[in-house]
Amino acid sequence: MVGGHRQTAGLMRSVSRTEVGGVWVSLGASEAYAESLDLTPSPRLLEVLGDIPYKPWQCLAELIDNAFDDFLSDEARDPTDPPYVRVTLPKPGTAPEGDEIVCVADNGRGMGLEAFQLALRAGFSRNSRYGSLGLFGMGFNIATANLGSVTEVRTTRSGDRDWLVAEINFLEMQQHGEFKAPLRREPKDDPTMHGTEITVRHLRPDTRTALRRPQLPSTIREQLGKVYSYLLRGKDVLPELPGAELKGRGFRLYVNNTLVRPRLPCVWDAQRSVAYRGSDVRAIQPIDHQLTSAWACQDCGHWHRVSPETCVECGSANLELRERRIVGWVGIQRYLHTSDFGIDFLRNGRKILISDRSLFEWEHPDTGETLTEYPIELGATVGGRIVGEIHLDHVPVTYQKNDFKRDSRDWITAVHLIRGEGPLQPNKAKAYGYAPNDTPVGHLFNAFRRNDPGLKHLVPGDGTNPLHELAREWAGSFRKGLAEFLTDEKWYEAARQHDEIKRGRRPAPQGGGGSTVPPPRGSAHAAQGQSDDLLSRTGLGLGNAAGSTTNSSPGATTPQPQPETEEQRFARYRAGARRLTDLSGAVSVATLGRRMVTVYATPEPLLDHSGRPTPCVSHTLRGNAIEVFVHGDHPVFREFGRDPRDYAIIEIAEALRALASTDDSAARVAAEVTLQFPDQRFTDAALRERASALLGRVREGIQRVGAHRAASLWASLPTAEKQAAEKHAAGADPRLVWPVATENGDFIAHITAEGVAAIVRAHPELVMDGAVFSTTWSTWNDPDARDAQVERIGRLLEVAGSFLSNISGKTRLDLAMMRMTLDVIEEEIADEESA
Repeated sequence: MVGGHRQTAGLMRSVSRTEVGGVWVSLGASEAYAESLDLTPSPRLLEVLGDIPYKPWQCLAELIDNAFDDFLSDEARDPTDPPYVRVTLPKPGTAPEGDEIVCVADNGRGMGLEAFQLALRAGFSRNSRYGSLGLFGMGFNIATANLGSVTEVRTTRSGDRDWLVAEINFLEMQQHGEFKAPLRREPKDDPTMHGTEITVRHLRPDTRTALRRPQLPSTIREQLGKVYSYLLRGKDVLPELPGAELKGRGFRLYVNNTLVRPRLPCVWDAQRSVAYRGSDVRAIQPIDHQLTSAWACQDCGHWHRVSPETCVECGSANLELRERRIVGWVGIQRYLHTSDFGIDFLRNGRKILISDRSLFEWEHPDTGETLTEYPIELGATVGGRIVGEIHLDHVPVTYQKNDFKRDSRDWITAVHLIRGEGPLQPNKAKAYGYAPNDTPVGHLFNAFRRNDPGLKHLVPGDGTNPLHELAREWAGSFRKGLAEFLTDEKWYEAARQHDEIKRGRRPAPQGGGGSTVPPPRGSAHAAQGQSDDLLSRTGLGLGNAAGSTTNSSPGATTPQPQPETEEQRFARYRAGARRLTDLSGAVSVATLGRRMVTVYATPEPLLDHSGRPTPCVSHTLRGNAIEVFVHGDHPVFREFGRDPRDYAIIEIAEALRALASTDDSAARVAAEVTLQFPDQRFTDAALRERASALLGRVREGIQRVGAHRAASLWASLPTAEKQAAEKHAAGADPRLVWPVATENGDFIAHITAEGVAAIVRAHPELVMDGAVFSTTWSTWNDPDARDAQVERIGRLLEVAGSFLSNISGKTRLDLAMMRMTLDVIEEEIADEESA
């Protein structure tokens, strides 16, 4: 949001840290004096927001979203003033340690004083619930708190005389016990300058460590190029066709002055097709479903199929009749890959899900059994190639913007329209009583599910074998934008020549006589029935890709290692695993018996019993005890926000069903198993119980490793914490001899969470490195890095303590934040067996 080509000096100049005495704000005929911006609530809330897990690129995306929202809603923008966002990250050696900054500046419209104050308030958004990429407020504060402790926001509108400048300093706010940000005005040199600049200083130690990695800027550019691929596509990349309704395409985004390039889909031409059961199935299937418009609450997001006076959920009268449309495409990629395939789902131009493969699974509506349907046949080990881009602007997303609300009616409707309610596989569909799957994904699945080389399935080959590796190399050249690989001619010729060789013919030169390459785009034979609007929205049929001129051939086949036995495989999973105590113990389900279950989180990628990658797998031991392993870094958890514990419970249920040879549904058994793990409940009382239990484990760990140093631990407690511990002990164990307890370590059982945090800060050498907490401390040479490890644990404990001491009512967001905090604490507690 900062002023065109003329604003660079104003944005990047040094700003005086001297606070101007105040700001006069005109209010009609009178004037009011504003000394600061009131950004209530508590400063501790925003401090702990920094512990909510956000990757650096996610923090930047939160800030970029707000700029892109402004661009999208600016109807009167001057076409000579192209919209852009500039991200500045520290470069190694350019600033003394501690002076690094992260800056996100844009040339949007900027904000006035009232909008500025509301935009920075935690939890507030000036944007409507739908129709916006980002929300100022909570997302903004989570992002900036993850980056550093001091955030300066500068904004101005064209025609304003001054910049509005506010500084949010979490540490100072907490020290003063109030949540107000100093506000000042600074004159600007150019009255036409406009935009917003967000600068984060005093970076968190873990942020500084991440930013020191030389490859980080390029990694962030690559990720942002995926997330904003659609919005970054300019007319020079994907020319708009007449009738296009979309605006805002071709935004520019820079990271350290290097342009972020969109990651374009490397798909077959929309006119390529294969024969399937007497019909030609095109490699690109367009999607355009106009749903009935509905009334959307702009405050809470609830949709109403009929026009109400107020929202039935929140009572707001802020309702708006909005279009609901599912538009996009699914198609066939020019190469197969084990992970680089799947469907991208977008909301208002930003990709929420990237390479999502959930539509390739089918869940039986009666039993809950889930079947993975693609890829499964002939070459599944080399991956899949069904891809797509689907716009779901009307479907709500999670607060981290890493998934859609999958239990919403709108998501379920979209899934049914894109992939159908029944199985993709014809035989299974028939067996379960479903009609043949006639959806876009169904067409592609049946026509392209085999990976045999040749034109019959559009797979490059060498006359004997498929050229999967070479096809992937060409895709890498496509990504680089090399002209030779912009179209699919290379891939098509390799498939055609494979067929020629198989027939005993000498293949014709590429582009020579006898080629069966169809006419180029724009010819009289081009596919009909796709509107200009749909083509422009999907970006299909426009020759959009990149490649490399390397005509390399596949290397020699690498000899396969000796197969690993099942026992060796599970021993490897177990070696580096961490036991999840809240999901381990005796499990008893009616008709299925009682089993001992142990659940582990393992860093090892997992394979199921058929050798296919899986996020979770079980193993039955002697005595029918069950081990369950969860790979927490699996994409379904890392990218789509699913809870590893939910998958573990499903795996436990499946193992119980297999041992008992029962026909009980997986859903019923999973529900029974879930009820036996009270830590999974999501209520205030349940979270209090869980928080108390976790603090109990921490206290036991400190007592175990620190009893011999009890006097030193007691001395490290602040006076208030000593008094609180003694008061608790007097009520809990009146017969306790308190002076003796402070000498033998029995006092540890009575200290508060804040007291535990004080011990952690005073004696990290005693409790870190796997002793009580798995977080490393002694292995770090840099003092700041050590302090960051300690402070992170201390803050988490203090937040848990604050939650336990606050008995007032809590919102769902409060409970969700506490649940995440407890998840992080549990991740940090070392197993007693490994301590």
